[in-house]
Amino acid sequence: MSFAQRGLWHRDRRGRGKWLFFALLVFVLATPVVWLGWPVRGDPSERFFDRRGEIEQVEVTRQWQTGESRYEHLTLISGSGLQVKMTVRRPMTENDSRPLMLLLGGAGTGRKAAELVQNTGDMVVAAIDYPYQGPEKPELWEGLWHFDQIQRAILDTTPALLLALDYLARQAYVDSERMELVGVSLGAFFAGTAGALEERFSRVWLVQGAADPRAVYEYRLRERIAFEPIRVLVARILGFVTASEDLKPERWVGKISPRPVVVINSRGDSAYPATSVVALHASLREPYELEWLSGGHVTPGRTRVLKQLNERVVQRIATEEKRGDIPSP
Repeated sequence: MSFAQRGLWHRDRRGRGKWLFFALLVFVLATPVVWLGWPVRGDPSERFFDRRGEIEQVEVTRQWQTGESRYEHLTLISGSGLQVKMTVRRPMTENDSRPLMLLLGGAGTGRKAAELVQNTGDMVVAAIDYPYQGPEKPELWEGLWHFDQIQRAILDTTPALLLALDYLARQAYVDSERMELVGVSLGAFFAGTAGALEERFSRVWLVQGAADPRAVYEYRLRERIAFEPIRVLVARILGFVTASEDLKPERWVGKISPRPVVVINSRGDSAYPATSVVALHASLREPYELEWLSGGHVTPGRTRVLKQLNERVVQRIATEEKRGDIPSP
């Protein structure tokens, strides 16, 4: 073998070694990703109803009164093992059944959302916690360590809404013809799925939500991962293991029809990329309404935004109730 041939052979061997290394790296990374993503593949509808199960126990952990409202903290326990923590708020006066607003707020709000709503009038307002058992606001590596709990919470949130509705629909103080689902911020991503699966929701509100979760992941990772190809890869992995393809709102919101959907977004909302908001709007089917607010993304501390949402959602439902209007196809 000549000197030139030996040089080519060594370069080819180094090239083969490099590609072998990258193939091994992909295999090492892909194996846990596929293992984590395996429980979320395919149409989740049947699994969601199985996970909802039947209510076996209701624990009342706290009761109190403030102003014109009475409150209850409840824990619903299903035969499937699912547990849902919920706050129910209703008027002090004992009258006929009232319209229900079931709320799913942002990750940091949970069932406290029922207490944040202003001037609920003659409505019943209920809100649930996300069924997450891990640490609050985990750091990156801590989040990886508790990823099974995060994934479980993502898969259990839709069944949690279905179980909460099962309980509320049986209460004498709830009008079963006027049970509305309101998803706010992160909650809007799950409200589309629950609203499509459960026809007893007479109307679904998607407030400051979006679609295309993979694009949202990439958008949120901009400050942490500057290199775009790596950021896109990480966003795709997160999308896979969090069931984004199966649970993404654009797959579900069109199935709510012919029941009405109201989508509310804010012009100054920087929490999601504009393309994801457009994707949500594009996936709607009649009958639906689009409304735009001024201001930024809703948080418990932004009283102006909360007031706007209160005026749009709560007051509209209350006004329709007074007029005797019932949302219908």
